[in-house]
Amino acid sequence: MDFSTVRTLHLFGIAFWLGVVSVEFILERSRTGSRLHGYAVARNHYWIDLALEIPAFVLVLVTGFAMMTSVPLTTLHVVKVSAGLLAIGSNVACVVPVVLRKRAADNEQLSDVVRYSRIIDLTAIVGVPAAVVAISLGFFLANG
Repeated sequence: MDFSTVRTLHLFGIAFWLGVVSVEFILERSRTGSRLHGYAVARNHYWIDLALEIPAFVLVLVTGFAMMTSVPLTTLHVVKVSAGLLAIGSNVACVVPVVLRKRAADNEQLSDVVRYSRIIDLTAIVGVPAAVVAISLGFFLANG
């Protein structure tokens, strides 16, 4: 596969992943509406992760590594790759509490659902800024 195709897939993956994370953010902000709604948010976030988000960030990771062999690794590239890996790592770390929270919701264990929701929020505090840095540097490096 040529560089242009890999880059296009990478950009598609980033855009799709960003869209999924945006939807999850909106969904998560509504989780305190009621106990039943909170359980539904936990279940829906789980299925969104499995069907959409995990495939999206895996695509970004694979295409990102594929492009690394075609680009000279300047200091800014290393920062971009590091920030991207931090964003993906935060997302991978988020999958664990998402799964555990769904299990807690299925068992109607509200205190565990609340605890796992806080952990999910903490992963976003790390992952979102890292993603913003990676995306910003990606645009800068592509146009610089």
